[in-house]
Amino acid sequence: MKVKVDAQGNFETLKKNVNSLISDGFKHILVFHSEGGLDRWASIKQDCDGLLDKAVHNNINIFGGIFPGIFDNGKLMKQGSILVGIQSEVHFVTLENLNEPHILETLKKGIAPIEADLAQRKFQTLFVFGDGFGELNLGLINSLNWLTKKYPLNVLGGLTGRDDIKASHYTILTPEKIIQNGAVLAFTKLKSGIGVEHGWKPMPNSGCEVSEVNGCFIETINKIPALDFYMDFITKQDPAIANQKKFLLKNPTLFFEKVAIKYPLGIIRQQGKQKQIIDRTAVSVGADKSLQFSVEIPVGTKICILHLPGDSPKQQCDKMGEAAQAAYIKSLEDFPDHLLDRRVIIMDCFGRKKMVDTLGQHFEDIEFKVIAADQKEKKHSPIGPLTFGEISSMKGGYVELHNKTAVVCTIEDR
Repeated sequence: MKVKVDAQGNFETLKKNVNSLISDGFKHILVFHSEGGLDRWASIKQDCDGLLDKAVHNNINIFGGIFPGIFDNGKLMKQGSILVGIQSEVHFVTLENLNEPHILETLKKGIAPIEADLAQRKFQTLFVFGDGFGELNLGLINSLNWLTKKYPLNVLGGLTGRDDIKASHYTILTPEKIIQNGAVLAFTKLKSGIGVEHGWKPMPNSGCEVSEVNGCFIETINKIPALDFYMDFITKQDPAIANQKKFLLKNPTLFFEKVAIKYPLGIIRQQGKQKQIIDRTAVSVGADKSLQFSVEIPVGTKICILHLPGDSPKQQCDKMGEAAQAAYIKSLEDFPDHLLDRRVIIMDCFGRKKMVDTLGQHFEDIEFKVIAADQKEKKHSPIGPLTFGEISSMKGGYVELHNKTAVVCTIEDR
């Protein structure tokens, strides 16, 4: 791999760095681009489509996305881009308009040319980028679970998006064009190890069940309007939220920053004797007292309400830092020992940064300090985006979509 970092965020610099990697012989280029400065571009769609189309006609494949932030060596960047030239063979599948039932059939057709290699496990790590404000992301996750059940792979990815728009937009870079409400899949032969942790814990006596849904909205929990159930439980535990309840519910941004990221739902996944709690954070409130999420949560799903342990903001932030470090250690443990040349890529959540900001702490020190110090001999490691949802393979052989979770990948550097 070769990494190029640009802090300017304009289209001409992005194009210059793409051409530089092409001149160095790279045929596949992963891009993490931050939304800062995009308002100065003439046309995001036209500029990106022109660059991507010209590249693919010269057998150069560019993929990745636009995110609310990116980081290089653990330092946050509000604008600019990180480009990663990849030497490994890469096979691409683009999924547009994630609506059932055709998505799985499109995936099956897309992997047909590499099925023999997949069966022989020649492809090792799959990058996936979807739309954080798209529809039917559950269809994407279900299709990935079909794929990895048949062909075991490490999966690493995230949901793209722009915080300044807060709606589906052109943010997914595919080899052919920039798209929305879809996904790009990049199958590589790079070996990797993945660790996943968030740090939140179930609150006592908060276990419940999703009883009615409408797309990405949970309408009732335990047959009670979802917002009523959720807020009644939280206000009994948190006097500060109880005192501001009416005000917080009138302001979607404050609800997200002061309530939702602090008390996410936890989806209870039971895999044999092993239980996993997956963070699923509400993104908004519906007019009918429903709760909106970035992906559908099926009726009958067992859930709980989570909180971040600790008696002070520092203790709570320490729990988040410990979770990120634990994910990093797990990724190292799962990475093949005999491969010495490696790099760390992290899919980290925009909501984790919001939580640290709310607690009055410094995100880079909480999330990246220990990992960056351990990687100090490796330039541009760790790198990655702040996402609107993290995608990873999990112990037990399935794929999950997370919120406010550190997904750490130690990956072969070639």
